[in-house]
This record gives sequence, C-alpha cells and structure tokens, in this order.
Amino acid sequence: MKRAYVIIIAFIISLSLYPGLLAGSCSAEFDDISDQTVRTAATLLQNLGIVSGYGDGKFHPADNLTRAQFCKMAVMLSGTHDVGAYEKFTIFPDVRADHWGAGYINAAVRSLKMVTGYPDGTFKPDISVSFAQAVTTLMRLLGYTDSEVGLNWPHGYLDRASQIGLTKDLNLGANEAIDRGQAARLFYNVLFAKNASGTKYCDELGFTEVDAIIYRQDGTSPDGRLKGLLTIGGDGFYPCRYTLDIEEGSQGVLLVDGDGYALSWSPNAQTKKEITVKSTGPMSATGFDGDRIDNIPSDATVYINGEANTWAKCWIDIPSGLALRFFFGSSGVIDYIFLFQPTDDGIVKILGVEPAAGQNPLPSLGIQANAQVLKNGVAASWADLRMNDVLVYSEEANIVNATDFRLTGIYENALPNREAPDEVITFGGQNFTLLPSVRLKLAGKKIGESLTFLFTQDGRVADIRSESSPSYQPGITVGDTSVMLYNGMVISGENRSIGFYGEGAPVLASMSDQGRLNLLTITAKGGLELDIKSMKAGATDIAPYAVFFDLSGAGGQAAIVDRAALPDTINAADVISVQIGPAGKADIIILRNVTGDARIYGFTSVERSNIDVDEDGNVSGSRVNSLVIENQNGKQTINDPRSVGRDSGSSVYGVAIGTNGNVLDSKSCIRVNNVRRSDFSGNEAVMVSGLLRPIPEGLLVYAQATKSYISIAEARLNFNNFTVFLDKPAADGGKPRFIMAL
Repeated sequence: MKRAYVIIIAFIISLSLYPGLLAGSCSAEFDDISDQTVRTAATLLQNLGIVSGYGDGKFHPADNLTRAQFCKMAVMLSGTHDVGAYEKFTIFPDVRADHWGAGYINAAVRSLKMVTGYPDGTFKPDISVSFAQAVTTLMRLLGYTDSEVGLNWPHGYLDRASQIGLTKDLNLGANEAIDRGQAARLFYNVLFAKNASGTKYCDELGFTEVDAIIYRQDGTSPDGRLKGLLTIGGDGFYPCRYTLDIEEGSQGVLLVDGDGYALSWSPNAQTKKEITVKSTGPMSATGFDGDRIDNIPSDATVYINGEANTWAKCWIDIPSGLALRFFFGSSGVIDYIFLFQPTDDGIVKILGVEPAAGQNPLPSLGIQANAQVLKNGVAASWADLRMNDVLVYSEEANIVNATDFRLTGIYENALPNREAPDEVITFGGQNFTLLPSVRLKLAGKKIGESLTFLFTQDGRVADIRSESSPSYQPGITVGDTSVMLYNGMVISGENRSIGFYGEGAPVLASMSDQGRLNLLTITAKGGLELDIKSMKAGATDIAPYAVFFDLSGAGGQAAIVDRAALPDTINAADVISVQIGPAGKADIIILRNVTGDARIYGFTSVERSNIDVDEDGNVSGSRVNSLVIENQNGKQTINDPRSVGRDSGSSVYGVAIGTNGNVLDSKSCIRVNNVRRSDFSGNEAVMVSGLLRPIPEGLLVYAQATKSYISIAEARLNFNNFTVFLDKPAADGGKPRFIMAL
C-alpha cells in the first residue's frame, strides 16, 4: 500500500497522554546520548514527531520499551490517519478502550496487521518488547509476511531483516528486551531498508536523500522567515524542526521530508584537519600552532562562503586568522577545502579601560565571551587584551581580531577633502581608510598636526588622538629614509641619525615631525634564557604576539623571524634584549644569529683590488677586499675589510652583514651531495642526512646546466640529482639555504 508522509498535529498532541514515552521539552539535542549513531537516530525520530524525550529533556536511551510503546511508535511511523477510529472498542481483554494505547494497538492489529496477541488472547501491553517482536513488527510494516520469510518464527524474520539492513549494528538475542537507544536505531534503519516490493521505505513515505556539503548550520531561508541548513548541493537551503548534529563543511546525505525539512544527517567517511591560518603558499598552508598542510593540489576545490574556487586561484587572498578545514577521503587525498570568510567588516570596539585581572572584557563590549581572539595576527586569548586595543568582531565567525598597533605620524592631507575626509594621508604619503566614527574627528584637525593613529588589524584607522607622548612601533631600517615595521608597513622620512643606526638595524619608529622619522634604540636587556615551548623569558611570560628580531651577528643586520622558526630553548648568551610591554609580558625580543635567517646565502667569491706601484717603486692606495654574493635575487658586492685568506673561487656561504654595510663574517654551508628526487617531500621539505628538513618558502633551485633559477616543482620534474647546502648540520636543525640541480 502506498503511504504518504504527513506530520499530524493530533499525533504530537496525543504524546502527552503517555508522559514517560514522548512528552516533554522539544530540546534541540539530547545531551544524555553518548553514542553518535543513537544520537543521529533519536534526532531523526524527534524530527518525525515520534519522540521528544522525557520531561527533563533527556532521551534515557537505556530504558526498556514496552510492547505498547513500541507499537505506538511503529504506527506513527506508518503515517496512518485512522487511529481515532480504533480507540472506542476492545480487541484484547488487557487493552480496554480506556487504555492510553488502545487506538495504536488496535490499529496495528486490524488496520496495519503489524502485531498479534499471545495465544491466550492477551496483548500484554506493559511487558518489555523483545528484539524478535520489535523486528517482526517493523518487517511487517515493510510489507513482509510469514509466507515470504518462512514459518520458522522468529528466525525467518531475523534472517531476512539482517539481509535488508534492518538490524544493522544491532547484535541482540531474539528474546532480549530492547531499550530506547536500540529501538531508535531500528527505526532509523527501517527508513533505509527495502520493503517487500524492493523500494526504500523512506521513498515510500515521500522522503528524499540529498547529497550535500553543509555550508552553514544557522542559515536563513531566502525569504528570511526560516532558520536551517545552507548547503552546497541540493536546493541550497533546508529548514530544520530540531537541530541536527552536523559539522559545518562536512559532506554526507540529508534525509528530507515532503515539506522540505531536513530530518537526519548521515556523514560520509571523512577525516578532517583544521588550522587557523597564519600564512598560505602555492602548495601549502601554515597555522599559528605550527601545523602545516603540504602538497595541496593546485586544482583542489576550495569552498569560500559556499562558492567553489580552486586553490591556485585563491590561496594568495586567504587572510590570516581564519579557519581552514581540510576534508580528506578514505584514501587520504584532499576531497575539498572549506573556508568561512566573514562578509562583513566587523564590529569595531576600542577597549577603553584596563581589564581587571582575570576578568574577560569581551562581554562588556557586547562580544561573546567564548569568541576566538587573535592579537596582532596571532592566536591569543582575552587575557592578552589591554586598554586602547582595537578589536574587530565578526559575529558570523565569532572571531575577534585585536591589535595594539598605534603609531604617531603627521596629518599630511585627506581625501576627497579635509572637510569631509574618507581617507587620511600620513607616514610619508600613504593613504589609510577612516572608519566612519573617525571622519568628524579628523575634520577638526589641522594639516601638519602630530596625531597618534589607532589601527584595526586590516589597516583601517579606528581612532585618532592628540597625545603629548608619541607612540612607537618596532621595525627595521631600510635604506636612508625608511623603516619597515613588524607588520609590513613602511614609513618614510628624513632622519639625521639614520646613519648612526645603519642599514637593517632594529629600532622603534614614529613620525612626530613633518617629513622626519623619529628613531629610538631598542636597549639591550638580555641575559635571560628563553623557553619558546612554554613561552617564558626567564620567569616572565612571552606574549603570543611578541616580535622576534634575529641579528646575523654582533652589530649585524636584523630579520624579523617567526616564532615557529625558533628552537624550543635559546641560551641566554644568544639573547641580546628582552623588552617588557605594558601587559607585563615580553613583547620585543632580539636574538643573535639563532635562526640564520638574517644571513645572505649564495655563491660567494672574493675580489681583491691591486695596489698601485709607480715606476720608482712608490706605493699608492690600499688593498680593498670585496665579497660578491650571487643568488636568486641577483649579484651583490659588499665591502669586506677582513683578511679573508682564501682564493676567489666561488662556493656557497652564509654571509653576515653589519648595519655599517660591511661583511661581519661568512661561513661555508654544509654541502650534501647525491640528494635524489625521491628525497623530496613535495615542494616543502627534503630528506638530508636521514632527516626531513623544511625548505624555506620561496627558495628557488639553481639549475647548473642552464645557469638559471627554477622552482622546486620544476626542478623535481626535470632533475633527479641534487646538492643541498645547509646552514648547519641537519642533526643540529640546519635548514636548506641553497639547492643545486645537477
């Protein structure tokens, strides 16, 4: 008989007649079910209106079911409408017309022919239903009869039930009582089992199965009236009566009823890895915790806010701080990548007071207490927030991007005009967007005025202040007129003392005078051993957003290095300075040649000038030595006042250059020959001396045959033999600094 599924309000109202079975709260999720398959099954029955839990909102999966209770559930699943017609008469002496379950039991016997009584003429409604009785009832619901399964009860029914998947994942004896959790699994299985005519029962009820990826759990229908699931695949939106236990981004099958409501979710067999993005590359993604995904195919599908893209086209535009979810199939290959990128500009807040110790300041700003916090682009917590920090809160992603980046500069001009500014020009002719709340403030300022600008993490001006003490930020001197700050911003202007600092010096910078850089020395306050693993400088905490400078040597040029590049511990002798910020944590740290990142690596050769001697034997001039470094960035000649004591034959060295522009020292790299193509782990690492060493991002390979530099991917494709040069032995953490393809 063809049945159509309809949720009948009368059924749901009638549940209150038997409080132990169905009545109670319509909770979104049963919190007393630990087994995932039982939770999925119970949620499905809840969405069908067949169960809703006890009065305490729980499901009580271990409680046994009576024959009457199970009979009622089976009748409700059948979709029959004539229960009321069977309430006023008696078939069994122990189920009289006034029994709460009389209508369901009588309908099951007379109309649906799913159950029978005992040989003594009774039904025994209040005894526990056995596994065999429950299976037989549902098999008859599917249209199976004694003639089709055999007269050997219950084994004929149990055997056929196993064949069609009705008893999947259930291993009970025929006479064992079933509990509510086991019953839920039976009812779940029956929907996907085939009936006697070969049709899935869910199809007979008018349900459909939809392959989809769940893009959002808390989506809104196009007309804005319903809440539900936004999907990639299917109709794109499915409302829910009760919350389904679904992980956003996962792929699986939705069971959808005739009204378009999502009833249950069956996830595919997938594994997932999630990282909070710190950086991305053409074939890799790195998280703030050091996790890294390598060998990402260029054509890997990336779903950004539900829209399909490819990794090759979008990796460069994925900002830090967002969560990337990588979903892998059973073979370990990436199925797709899922990214939810907030579409709003966020709610901007400025922390106006210093938070009390141990007190989360987020709720006072209208932000959820459990929001994920990033500060200065790295993972942090609400405990790292301080007065005057600028916070940008995305309600969609529940992420706070905070920064303490504020810098003093000169108000140079505004666009489109000074009376109604949308942008401010400062820091040597750079344009910065003003938030609406700042436009009126700037309109009241004068050109040439020294202002402190408070920025959002993405570089918008959140506030301006006329302060007596300028605000400085750490950076590195570049050329004669500029400083590159730790966040990549470059500020430019004349400075009388820039020659004193030299090229590549770590400094604190601001611009409180028109066209002039103000630089401060980062004073030496070292002597502390660093425990990077536990983020301690001696007994002092290191801020998660601390800026690390690494010098190429004493008086050497600096590089800003990532915390992930540092060893777990750093000796005090290698720590030049530890600066303690206003939060009482170390926030600027200067190291001496710990990572080697500040050195220049490449082919080096020595050039010696000749001393002029006239015909009378008089010597004029002096010998000047130069070191020539050649790498993928070209050729660089550096004054080398040392007595190098070696010939001009070229080899691969790591050269330390001082802030005065002279060579401090040069160290030959460790040469490892006979590295094979098979030793590379994609384009990100290579096996050297039995150890897998990461390849610095952007490193090219020198192809000896063509005397040109090519990508690692191209080199692996065309060459089989390589020489790798490390800055120190692999066993000591050496990194590949130069690679030759032979």
